[in-house]
Amino acid sequence: MGNPFNPDLFAFDPARSYAWRAFDRVTVAVIAWNRLEMTQAFFRGLYRTTHLPVEVLVVDNGSEDATPDYLAALAAAHPEIRVIANRRNIGKPRALLQIQQAVTDGLVVMFDNDIELLSNYWLVHVLKAFHAARLRYGTTDFAFGLRLINCEEYGFRFAVQQEVLPIPHAANDLPRTSYAAASKDTPDPSSLLDEQVVIGWTGHLLGGTGAMPVSVLKQLRLDEMYPKAIGGDDTHVSAELRRLGVRFGYIENGPVARHNDWPYTEEKVELYTALMQQRTVTDLPYLRWKWRDLKRRLIGALPGRSPGPRGGGGGGGGGPPAAGRSPGPRQEASPPGPPPGAKPLDPLK
Repeated sequence: MGNPFNPDLFAFDPARSYAWRAFDRVTVAVIAWNRLEMTQAFFRGLYRTTHLPVEVLVVDNGSEDATPDYLAALAAAHPEIRVIANRRNIGKPRALLQIQQAVTDGLVVMFDNDIELLSNYWLVHVLKAFHAARLRYGTTDFAFGLRLINCEEYGFRFAVQQEVLPIPHAANDLPRTSYAAASKDTPDPSSLLDEQVVIGWTGHLLGGTGAMPVSVLKQLRLDEMYPKAIGGDDTHVSAELRRLGVRFGYIENGPVARHNDWPYTEEKVELYTALMQQRTVTDLPYLRWKWRDLKRRLIGALPGRSPGPRGGGGGGGGGPPAAGRSPGPRQEASPPGPPPGAKPLDPLK
């Protein structure tokens, strides 16, 4: 038994249903490349804080340290873990393509291996966010990112509008979470599970962590990304979500995580700058990208015609920046409007 100071924590019962469980199947997908200590921190956090059944898909992108051995041992001990072991680093864009091809249904929550989950019951929070969106808009076709608490001071993350998505008591189930809109000591038991999810709608979803239905992920044209070692994937994914009319944002009052590789050291800055200009594969998607780029250049050479943006798929995932140049600030579009027939947004006052 618990006590008023340390009440009993929620224990998930697989034999019953929960109103907030918008997806019965959840896949946690993580891309790993070296950085063994950070990969270990990710899995410690995952198993310490999840408390719900999940499948785990790991793409090891040709790690050259002890990461492959660690992942093999982890998979042997946890049957829910599946490892895709690449012989060499094929780059994050192609690793994302592998994830897209491997998952089948439900919800997918994607992480880089330098992310550490900090919030207990983080997945309950994520599922409740999709439940709240479903109650408001009648669909779960959204993409939501978690807050990375040590990146916010740099201004990378932004929200153009905040919206409160209520979950009324009658449409909710335990546990109470950080979304709670009534005191645990409320004399009105019919409001005990009233909750409010705050979504910060954005025009750019950072790539370190993000959740979306597999059905949405399957529609993203990830094969049109230029195969860089790193970089450009969050821009491309955001552009693809806009193309599909799928709104995306950050869960403002929900779970938090930490980016353990941030801020970068000077050595990392030098390494990552080089990786952003490195093509990792010569595969069929790259050859298609090359053909589209050639057509763009030929059309641009015609009198009175401009080349237009590089790459395909809604303006994301072009080639690497020219040597000696930084990528520069992004100019992001606003997020798409609400689904047809939906109520207007209620911004926070």
